Amino acid sequence: MSGRYSYSSSWARGNEPWFRVGRIEVTTTVALISLGILSMLVWAFEGRKHEFSNQIFLNPDKVQDGEIWRLVTWPLVNRPDIWTIFLFFILYILGNQLENLMGRRPFMFFLLALTVLPGVGLFLYSLNNSTGFYLGSMREVELGILIAFAAQYPTARFWPGVPAWGIVSVIFGLDMLSAISNRSGAQAIMLLCIATTALIGFRSFGYASDLHWVPKVRLPAVITGTSPQRSRRASRKTQKRKHLRSVAEIRDESAEQEIDLILDQVAKSGVTSLSDNQRKKLDQYSKKLRKKKDT
Repeated sequence: MSGRYSYSSSWARGNEPWFRVGRIEVTTTVALISLGILSMLVWAFEGRKHEFSNQIFLNPDKVQDGEIWRLVTWPLVNRPDIWTIFLFFILYILGNQLENLMGRRPFMFFLLALTVLPGVGLFLYSLNNSTGFYLGSMREVELGILIAFAAQYPTARFWPGVPAWGIVSVIFGLDMLSAISNRSGAQAIMLLCIATTALIGFRSFGYASDLHWVPKVRLPAVITGTSPQRSRRASRKTQKRKHLRSVAEIRDESAEQEIDLILDQVAKSGVTSLSDNQRKKLDQYSKKLRKKKDT
């Protein structure tokens, strides 16, 4: 329960990097932000027609024509402005925190789910609706990360003292009101897909355990980062330890029963009635008791 009310510094080192460039440790979060910065430079220098960016943002009609790479590449269209920099700053802080929690590989797959599944949802919606809704930028991915963060740390405080769940409620609520005011079903579907993917995905990785109402999906070991063989070995070791403990307990109980019989004999007939073997066992038991008292 204590994890709900506090979290470690997101600036603390601890994420395992994929590789290093000089002194820079390239984690999943750092790689994501680096691609975002690169996308801003591309937008700035590719020209007014933005031919490259137009090839990678999410256009449902283009996906229907076979350009399925857009389901993955759409977050890599980011315009250079102060709000984009602020977006990257928030992504860095929260992304680092979640990557510290989940590990680099599970977090990478979580980001991939936040990218592909909402894109697929928007595409399926467009099959029966003329959306005119195109998607590009990391803002939606950031919203998914924020939702996951709030699910794990609902009472973590943001400036000026607003809890994480409050921040998420306000941001998601304003975005949904914007979709309603614009009569944009596509925007509303995208927001719902982001929230659903973030909550169910994060729960399926084994986090946000307090959200019992959110369903979980059983994920393959290659995604969660756990090895089935390792899990089976750990289970066998645990069972073996339990078996060994049960055998030791049975032996202790048997020895105590034997000592009780010896003591009963001493009470009735005296120490001289004991055999050499019985005296040896009684002496060993006495030494064992003294050792326990000393420890």
